[in-house]
Amino acid sequence: MKYSYKLRQLLSLASVFFLSPALRLVPSGTAELAGRAAWLSVPVALPFLIIYMYFIFCFLKRRQGHEGLAELILRSLGKVWGRLALGFLGLWFLLYGGFMLRSGAVRIITTIYPNASALLFVLSMGLLGLFAALGAERSLVRSARIICPAVLGVLILVLSFALVTVRRDNLLPLTVFEAEGCIKGSLASLGVGCISIYMCFFLNGLELDGERLFTRLCLWAVSVLLLLFWLNTDIIGAFGHELTTRLSQPFFALVRNLVFFRSLERVEALVVSLWIFSDFILISLCLHAAQHAFRLVLGCQSEYRGERIFELGHGRWVIWLCGLGAILSGCFMAGEPETLEFWSRQLIPGINLLVSLLLLPGIYIIGRLRKRI
Repeated sequence: MKYSYKLRQLLSLASVFFLSPALRLVPSGTAELAGRAAWLSVPVALPFLIIYMYFIFCFLKRRQGHEGLAELILRSLGKVWGRLALGFLGLWFLLYGGFMLRSGAVRIITTIYPNASALLFVLSMGLLGLFAALGAERSLVRSARIICPAVLGVLILVLSFALVTVRRDNLLPLTVFEAEGCIKGSLASLGVGCISIYMCFFLNGLELDGERLFTRLCLWAVSVLLLLFWLNTDIIGAFGHELTTRLSQPFFALVRNLVFFRSLERVEALVVSLWIFSDFILISLCLHAAQHAFRLVLGCQSEYRGERIFELGHGRWVIWLCGLGAILSGCFMAGEPETLEFWSRQLIPGINLLVSLLLLPGIYIIGRLRKRI
């Protein structure tokens, strides 16, 4: 069943995907590295993200038909090395999806259900992501188009009310000695922006306007980083960098302290519940990208052809294995808070930066040198 979607739809998917890791990683991660100057670390990431958008644009210009990044990787490296690279990327997508299952469950427990078991949330969200991966990719894209305005609208509303809590002495003064930390802190924003884009381009059926692709990617990068800059400024300005570093969920702590229209308060449960949709999009996209990579490794066609859920032909059994792998990794990884903190701030961002800034550009360079793309 052939289906194609345009860049506007894809960027809506990337925006919803972007929000979940951005709220988890950026405020506390940048505060730890950049201190008081953490609120400036987000705009510092913008030129580097624009350069990355240009790399993605150059890579995608080499497409044939409706190819995505997975097919380009296979052509760039050849069958043997290409399959090894896709296998590694598929494992990375499953690891990232399992980690987001775990961290999403911890967020729900710490904000709404303090005595609940994380395994229940990991299992339920993992199964929802699996069923989404068993269906057509267009359903995921359409869901993102519906969810994106609601999630962004709530985020902008919260950030607007949070402006009154910002204290100037938490943001200023700054010195030149904080510039190094500011540059290091920008890596968090850069990594979140990179993975939101490159994972979306692993989908099938991409229909892209080559002439406007780079411009639209740059506009997307500017818009999401402006929103993240606003978020970071509100949180650092309200709590200060030291308290922000110690908070596991600084955005939802900010929501908990807000009073809307002088009467409505304690709405964090509603906001957290809304962010479940962002987690669902992220986890489903991870499973879609992983199964697509693994089915190409096995030489199977990965397009959805209207198969039913329990049909296992054309390599669809790989989707079930991917769902099982993500759920199991979410159940057993990072059981202790200290371990989860290490995964959240060091291990997962580190692997992501290696894939984004070394592996994918290296594959592109090899493909160009060998004149395969």
